[in-house]
Amino acid sequence: GSGGFRKRKHDNFPHGQRREEKENVNPPSALMSSFKSFQLELDTRHDKYERLVKLSRDITIESKRTIFLLHRFTSAPNGEEILSESEVKLDAVRRKIKQVAQELIGEDMYQFHRAISPG
Repeated sequence: GSGGFRKRKHDNFPHGQRREEKENVNPPSALMSSFKSFQLELDTRHDKYERLVKLSRDITIESKRTIFLLHRFTSAPNGEEILSESEVKLDAVRRKIKQVAQELIGEDMYQFHRAISPG
């Protein structure tokens, strides 16, 4: 070299404009739109999976609370009150199970089996 200025690759881009912005000027290709639709489908499936995990946890928690409540039935003097309270808790569990069933309408249940099996 003659000791002169060496031109760098990023010197071709105007100052203040990032390389990514320059490359995204082209209209979206068919491949990119396919990946966008795949991304949307996977995000939707993941969100459903997370909702089912939460419902399953709620079912487990409420079921345990109901079982512990019924264990007190024999030792408590207010048996009718405990039975009515347990019926209310079991109704909440039934509603959660219906929500799980509604989430799975039109879906392959086996894809979400691990999300709902604990509940």
